[in-house]
Amino acid sequence: MSLSSSINSALNGIKTSQKAIDVVSSNISNVNTEGYTRKVYSQKTLVSGNGILCGAISNTDLRQVDTKMLAQLRTETGTLQKYNIRSYYLDLIQAQMGQPSSEHSIASRITAMQTAFESLGVDVDKLNAKSTAVTSMDTALTQIRDLSDQIQSLRFEIDQELSALCEEATDILNQLDKLNDDIVRTNAISGQSADDYKDQRDLLITRLCEIMDIQSYERSSGETVILTASGKPLLDKDGVVISHEPSASSGASISYSSGSITGIYAGAFDITAEISSGEMSGLINLRDIELPDMQAQLDELAYRLTLDLNSTHNKGITYPDTVYEMTGTRTFIDPSRQKISLSDGDVKIVLFNADGSQAYVTSLVGELGFSSGTISEMCEKIQDWLQNDPNGPHLDTAKIAVNTNGNLEIDLGNSSYSIAFKDEVSSLKGSEENSISVGFDANGDSIADQTYSGFSNFFGLNDLIVSTKTESVYDSDIITSGSLMGIKGKTTLFFSDAEHGLNFGSISVSGGDTLQTIAKKINETLKDASGNQIVKADLIKEGTGYRLRLTNINGNQMEITEASTTVNGITGASILNRLGITPSHAGYASQLSIRSDILNSPALLNTAKVQYSPETGQYFLSDSDNSLANEFAKIFTTTVDFNPAGNLSKISTTLSGYASCIVTSLATNLNDAVSKTDYQTELVTTLYQKEQEVSGVDLDEELAMLLIYQRSYSAAAKALTTSLEMLELLDDIV
Repeated sequence: MSLSSSINSALNGIKTSQKAIDVVSSNISNVNTEGYTRKVYSQKTLVSGNGILCGAISNTDLRQVDTKMLAQLRTETGTLQKYNIRSYYLDLIQAQMGQPSSEHSIASRITAMQTAFESLGVDVDKLNAKSTAVTSMDTALTQIRDLSDQIQSLRFEIDQELSALCEEATDILNQLDKLNDDIVRTNAISGQSADDYKDQRDLLITRLCEIMDIQSYERSSGETVILTASGKPLLDKDGVVISHEPSASSGASISYSSGSITGIYAGAFDITAEISSGEMSGLINLRDIELPDMQAQLDELAYRLTLDLNSTHNKGITYPDTVYEMTGTRTFIDPSRQKISLSDGDVKIVLFNADGSQAYVTSLVGELGFSSGTISEMCEKIQDWLQNDPNGPHLDTAKIAVNTNGNLEIDLGNSSYSIAFKDEVSSLKGSEENSISVGFDANGDSIADQTYSGFSNFFGLNDLIVSTKTESVYDSDIITSGSLMGIKGKTTLFFSDAEHGLNFGSISVSGGDTLQTIAKKINETLKDASGNQIVKADLIKEGTGYRLRLTNINGNQMEITEASTTVNGITGASILNRLGITPSHAGYASQLSIRSDILNSPALLNTAKVQYSPETGQYFLSDSDNSLANEFAKIFTTTVDFNPAGNLSKISTTLSGYASCIVTSLATNLNDAVSKTDYQTELVTTLYQKEQEVSGVDLDEELAMLLIYQRSYSAAAKALTTSLEMLELLDDIV
């Protein structure tokens, strides 16, 4: 080797040793830097043009990364974030709902109501027993309302969080776009390393995987391409905008499937349904499935509780605190055309004196001659008796009519009397108590569309629990979305509401229709003259299927009726029964409260019934009557049928039993989420440790390598010094 070659080799040795020292020093100084990957110095032999070895030069790609291990780690980290989100929010709900064994759970609150009413049956004449019963109801209803409010509050919070994550993901894509440019430019410059840029890139991609599931690959130029799990572009030359417009409010009827919650968009593509991992997936699943399922279960519990308590309370009367005014809760669209028909008994209308003795009595069917007719005709019959009947009370100012809100209103105009209604099996005075059947012709076609039990209960004249919810939304049962109706013939559905009147629109349904085709017919047909939608149909995901939800856009009281058509001798079947279309229970739990006058004055709680004395031949009231209080207690031991709601299938159980199912279901889901989170945490920890064995920095190893490269540097420096001395010696000789 010539002396000049020796000097060049020594200089290359110094440079490569210096580079190696720099690499190790960088490893040591960044040992705790997030996202930093270990750099391992490597070199290659430098060969001159004539094939002579001229030392070594450093390689530029020094990163130690197991790409397959890193990809698996990112995938499992995304799954971990999904489970973390789920367990966090379910734990918040359980704190409010209570654990199965907790005395503060909603199941325990229902049981406490039962105990209070059982005590009321014993101490019916004591005000404190009524107060305890009312308090126990108020406590249970308050917890149900609070749970409903919390569920919707969390859904609103989740929707806002999804919007924030979209903004973060967009920012990450923009940063990755810039890093792509930096990496490509650096790779094009000989001798330059893009490793630091790649570390930043990998850290950002890892965070993006925590947010949502993606797939990525690197081009030969060093540029990274990122796609959604289904292949829609997120970053290819340029990054797209990931966006979500959060909802302005939340409620049981607000959902992604109905379009009232916007999707998550990658550019022009709605990718909501594609996201199956990461924080977004956990949040979407909670917002659109788990929390709505819980809401549906609470609504079902609240509805059954209201139905049973009101049905019982409407059978009774309060005494000695009596009332001479009543306002029903049922809303009528057109009382001059909507009709009722009474069967299986008669309704006794009794006016009582202050001491509980009978003042006046008549029967709606037997004496007033009303067995069927419009709501207005019935009101006229009763009012005429109150004002003008020779055997009546002659209350000139008494009024009974449907008010401007559509509710039946009764006012005796005289506080000396109280009024009560009692259903009996016949028109004979003192006949056996029996809830009459009330057929309701909702659209004025003289055909009963629904049948209800109990006169007072039908009108809601003496409800115990009231709601601000109107019947402006109807739901079907949970049905597989693509299943055919399977009915014979053709059936026509008619729609009526308080704004557009009776039968303002209709659609026909046949056996070949599905939920989708019925929804399409409604959305295309039920519009006003200006083309504005009156009724909107949506398919709402719930449990294992979908509900067909029909919403009156302006929130008006709505009635849906049907009429069958005979075609070729085949009469259409009931589509309302086939689909189970009834007023929606969605949001029922959030709008319940005890009637304000009873809440303020528990003495007004009905615990007695109208009694009949065979000796006197008259009706009377007694403050020691506990018959109704015992019926209240019986409600809580009676098995009732609960419809499918959320992930709970149809079940027959008691009210407290159903509440226990809700609490247990939540506890099971939370336990599942915690177990999966714990397992996933261990898996991610193991994968991270494995990945760090490759890309992590070991201080002991780096310090050992530093000593080696320092010695190499010293050796190269010694070789250079020796070569220079020899050159100087030769120069002196010459």
